[in-house]
Amino acid sequence: MVLTKTLPSENSPLFRLKEERPHLVAEVTRRSFNDFVRTSRDEEGTGIEYVLNDAAYQEIERLKREQGPEDEVRSIAWWRRMSKRLASMSEKEKRRILWSLVESYSDDIAGRFNPWVYRMATGVMPIGLNFMFKAQDIPGAEVPKGLQDLQRVMRHVRDLSDRVVLDGAVETLQKLSRKGTLVFVPTHSSNMDSILVGWALYEAGLPPVTYGAGKNLFTNPLTSFFMHNLGAYKVDRRLRHNLYKGVLKLYSQVLIEKGFHSLFFPGGTRCRSNVVEQKLKLGLLGTALTGYIHNLMRDPECDPVYICPLTINYNLVLEGDSLIESHFRREGRGRYLLENDEFTQLPTITRFVLNTMKMDSTTVLRFGQPMDPFGNEVRADGESYDRRGRRVSRSDYVRSAKSAEIVYDVSRDRQYTRHTGSCIAESFLENTVLMPTQIVSWVLFERLQQRYPSWDVFRLVRFGAEEIVGWEELHRGVEVLLRRLEQLEKKGKLVLSPFLHEEPADRIVYAGIEYLRMFHTPEVVKEWSDGVMIQQVELLYFYGNRVRSFDV
Repeated sequence: MVLTKTLPSENSPLFRLKEERPHLVAEVTRRSFNDFVRTSRDEEGTGIEYVLNDAAYQEIERLKREQGPEDEVRSIAWWRRMSKRLASMSEKEKRRILWSLVESYSDDIAGRFNPWVYRMATGVMPIGLNFMFKAQDIPGAEVPKGLQDLQRVMRHVRDLSDRVVLDGAVETLQKLSRKGTLVFVPTHSSNMDSILVGWALYEAGLPPVTYGAGKNLFTNPLTSFFMHNLGAYKVDRRLRHNLYKGVLKLYSQVLIEKGFHSLFFPGGTRCRSNVVEQKLKLGLLGTALTGYIHNLMRDPECDPVYICPLTINYNLVLEGDSLIESHFRREGRGRYLLENDEFTQLPTITRFVLNTMKMDSTTVLRFGQPMDPFGNEVRADGESYDRRGRRVSRSDYVRSAKSAEIVYDVSRDRQYTRHTGSCIAESFLENTVLMPTQIVSWVLFERLQQRYPSWDVFRLVRFGAEEIVGWEELHRGVEVLLRRLEQLEKKGKLVLSPFLHEEPADRIVYAGIEYLRMFHTPEVVKEWSDGVMIQQVELLYFYGNRVRSFDV
């Protein structure tokens, strides 16, 4: 796809974040506090007592298992003391503690944005990513010896179009970014996703976004500087009580109300199994709708909110080993916390980068058709259309049946969000781009499963290694699978990467095997004269799960 490149303007809302941050924190604190007080429905404050007691219970249980430096301010002893005193506390003291907690969480969550860092990152990031995805094509293997050689290398490195492909509804999104607020909802496979999406938005001429990122990325030495300066806000997944969740959701809602283009991963966290995500978490997605309703109540002509699905499609996943191990332990009911994976290890990242340089087909980011907060398709004119192609009025969805006024309705709005979530999940499938590693992995694992039909996945992973699949059997399996996938593609159910369209089956087999051997240690497969020896069954299952998401 040839993009019409329009550089994002520094008038984009995110450039206001530095000045507006104190006001955002104050507004989120005030509104969160009032929401909790209003919903307590008890003049004596037992409703507030319930909120504080829930937070204390959850925090005490968490701190029994884990404690970090950030927990020193409110230690397990502090939560225990507060919990014991709740029954005898005055209403005034309960409100003081509630305000203190809400204010603390609001300030911790709120992101920061430094225009200088953004300009620096958008200048350096394309060069770094280009080296990652295209360095093997630089003419001559020697180190550049002079200025002319260096300029020649840099000119070549800047051409990224055949390594990271941007596809889909880009031009529509460019137009919509000038009409309303964009909320991007990508699939999530790797901690590299945020970096790659940031580059992709810049490259596509789309505005920078604020986004929720796991708090661990703010302490990761490789990412913390950018996390603290490029608009990301902290999501502390360790905190599970309703008080924290309420503040987090309201922060997201207020950003959308004020026109900040946003991004969050509706899968919640990286997908451990590598299937196309279908079970989405709807909490933050609901803030797009509530933020839009809030603005409609104040101004019926307010700017619309557009939901923008995005699939991120890799040949290799940096954290593949750790993710599939976590998936199997979770499915096996074993307790497992993924604290230190490949994204924290510089040598592993370096090896991943050097190996992805050798690929002919690396990554595709595909922007799906945007939709409104009710799941209706949105076209380039900014209007919404139902499944029959009829233009619809968005505000009519949130009017009271009795008074025709725009109102909140918790039950109704929750149903709208569930429907929109299902539309996003459908878009994820339709815009998933399948790659050679996934095709070859699926065929190899299926051949193994056919040999041992009574074995479940766990037994295959434990005992299926060192099986050899013959070359003819593998080639035939890939050809049959590709024919089936091409039929699904014609029906709009999925997308095959350009490599799968352009190359014959034998070349696809070769590329898939080569990529599987590049990065993971030990190698996922080994080449033998009579076929392919399987070594890491779990990674074949991991990569093949992308295909397994479809009816093949």
